[in-house]
Amino acid sequence: MGAVNDNAKRLYGDAGVIRLIAAQVLVLSILALWSGSQIVMGFLVIDFAIRAFTYSMSPLKWSAQKLSKGLGNTPRPIFLPPKRFAALLGFIFSTSWLLFLLLSWPVATLVIGVTLIVAASLEAFFEICLGCYVYNWVVSPLMQRLKS
Repeated sequence: MGAVNDNAKRLYGDAGVIRLIAAQVLVLSILALWSGSQIVMGFLVIDFAIRAFTYSMSPLKWSAQKLSKGLGNTPRPIFLPPKRFAALLGFIFSTSWLLFLLLSWPVATLVIGVTLIVAASLEAFFEICLGCYVYNWVVSPLMQRLKS
């Protein structure tokens, strides 16, 4: 029974928690864009990496779960593989952003930063996951093609 429950936890998450994570990413991204903080970007890189590459609890997920529980939100299950792919894209974008900050490339930093802010805003406010669309339109069909 425990293995089934672990698999369910890896395949399904709470849509409300995911939106709260996106809201935190949004706030931190605005802060990083405004301040140019490499520390904030480093934190986002680490958090995205934890969510994209492991099943461990990231700091933003932990705080989103606590906030969701404190608000009394009812969990709404959502399929996680597209969300994990979106976290991978977030990792790529935040790593690029940090690299551009370190290289002092302001235009590239601005473009990547605004892109991440738009994506986080869409998820946080409207439950629209851009990375999930990429997953469903590109990754999933490629995986199906490789299986057959």
